[in-house]
Amino acid sequence: MLKSGPIRKGQALTVVAIAMIASVCFVSTRAYSQPPADNPNQAPNLHFIPNSQAFWDSSKNWTTNYGPAYRDTDLAPTNFLPCTGQYALCFESGPDPLPCNLTADGRFANCKCVVKTGLNFVLITAILNQRVYRDTVAQCGADGSGCTATDSAPVCSALQNGSLIPGADVISDWSPDVQRLLIEGGPPPLTVCNKGPYAGCMTAPCKLTEPGYAECSCPIAWGIFQLFGEGAECSLDGDLVNSSSYDPARDVPPAP
Repeated sequence: MLKSGPIRKGQALTVVAIAMIASVCFVSTRAYSQPPADNPNQAPNLHFIPNSQAFWDSSKNWTTNYGPAYRDTDLAPTNFLPCTGQYALCFESGPDPLPCNLTADGRFANCKCVVKTGLNFVLITAILNQRVYRDTVAQCGADGSGCTATDSAPVCSALQNGSLIPGADVISDWSPDVQRLLIEGGPPPLTVCNKGPYAGCMTAPCKLTEPGYAECSCPIAWGIFQLFGEGAECSLDGDLVNSSSYDPARDVPPAP
C-alpha cells in the first residue's frame, strides 16, 4: 500500500530485482512488466485462487487495464470495501523496522506487518481469489459502489471465515487511518517512483508471528508506484522493497 518511510539515499535496483522482468504487456499507452512464470514449489504460501500466478498474469484475468490484481491498482474511492475483523496492515512495511525482504526468486516479499482488529478496507481490484472477486463484483459492481455498508461485500465474509486465502492466519488490507488519509483528508504529498519492484500486499496471506505482528507473503508487482511523503526513498538497500500500490491518476514519474 502507499506509505511513508524514512528517507535515505537512493540505491540502484539490485540485479535480482531487475531479473524479474519476463515480458511487457502494452495496454492503451501504458506498459506493465510481468514477473517470471509461477513456480509453486518456491511459493511459501497459497497466494492465488486458482493457485497459479500465470493465471493472474494473463491479461484476460486482469482486474484493471493496468495489470494483474496484485498490482493493487486504485481507481476510485468506492474501490475500498469496508469490512470488520482482524487484519494485517502493511502500509508502513518496506524498510526496517518493518522490512519487506525479497524471496530468492524475486516474485514475493516477506513483509513484517502490524496486526489490528476492527474496521478495515479491501481494495476490490486486488482480491486474489477469483471466485470471491467475481462474487464481489457481481454484488458490488466493478467499482465497489454498491457495497458502501460495512460487511456488505462478499469479500468481507471470505475474510472472516478464512476462505479468501486458505491456510492464512490473517489477510493484509487497509486501516481506517489509511482510508481517511487517502480519501477523506485529500491527497497527501507523494513521491512517484519510476518503474520498479514493489510488494503488492492487499489481500496477501499472512502468518501470525510475535504478538501484534504478522509476516505477510506479498506478490511482487513491477511498474510505477507511489509512496507517501515528498522525497521518500523508492529503492531500498539490499533485498528490501517497499510495500506500495498504484494510482494511475498520479502516475507521472519523476524526471530522469
